[in-house]
Amino acid sequence: MYLIENYKDNIRFNRQYEEISKFLQIVADNGYNEHFHWGRFDWGMTHSYLDVEMLSRNALFRRENGELVGAIMYDTDYNDRWYIIHSISDENLLGQMIEYVTETDVNTAIIKANLNDTVLCRLLANAGFENQHLQSVLEIDLSCNLSFQLPQGYYLNAPDSKIDTWQWRLVIYRGFDHEGILQEPGEEVAKAGKHLEIPEYIKVFASKDGEYIAHCGVWYNGGNTAYIEPVATVPKHRGKGLGRAVVYEAVNRAKERGAKRAIVLSDQDFYKRLGMIKSSEVGTWVRNSK
Repeated sequence: MYLIENYKDNIRFNRQYEEISKFLQIVADNGYNEHFHWGRFDWGMTHSYLDVEMLSRNALFRRENGELVGAIMYDTDYNDRWYIIHSISDENLLGQMIEYVTETDVNTAIIKANLNDTVLCRLLANAGFENQHLQSVLEIDLSCNLSFQLPQGYYLNAPDSKIDTWQWRLVIYRGFDHEGILQEPGEEVAKAGKHLEIPEYIKVFASKDGEYIAHCGVWYNGGNTAYIEPVATVPKHRGKGLGRAVVYEAVNRAKERGAKRAIVLSDQDFYKRLGMIKSSEVGTWVRNSK
């Protein structure tokens, strides 16, 4: 049996956060964990969709000597559920992790598992779970710089430029087709959003006449893999190649820091047109209520 430690105090960035983030960075280049990159964890921890009351259900799994070998993470309530991330494929560990999810979430118990994680997928099937949906992890090779051309009148921010926080929020809001007026976030979300200012989160903006028009964020902090999240272009400026420009520039900057590839969890044709190819597939495993 492995020791189970729950996330403490329903606080986004508590004392366990750093350990989990480092653990996710260590396993980021392990193919069967690539769908829950540490950048996804960081992004989710700042998101308004995060159910803070669920944080205490997240669980760390340790050997008796205290070594962290697994983490169960509940993502946002928006089309996501549980993720089982592990550094060893011990059936006893994975069985214990599956049991934890089913006992904690008695109603849905939806688990996202990479199909490359063959041991976990087999145990899920044996436990009465059925894979009902697949989503791709796409990757792009960064052995060479990716080239692009900006349309006339647009420009990209320099790596060391000061970022306008309000415009940053606004381009994401408008780029994801939200309507109406962008509201100021509540105190808790605003405080969490300060975390996004870390240098490991590379932020590229395409601007025109002083206004942010398109954005790509890329998370990278060593190892081979950079993670793309999010990408957005204001609707009336689409079709000009701005999305390609901000993605390519962001991953080129990650390459300069040492990244060998960049990944995104998506099946959108946009990314495939950028030259991204399938790295793995993620199943949505749903427990059979019968």
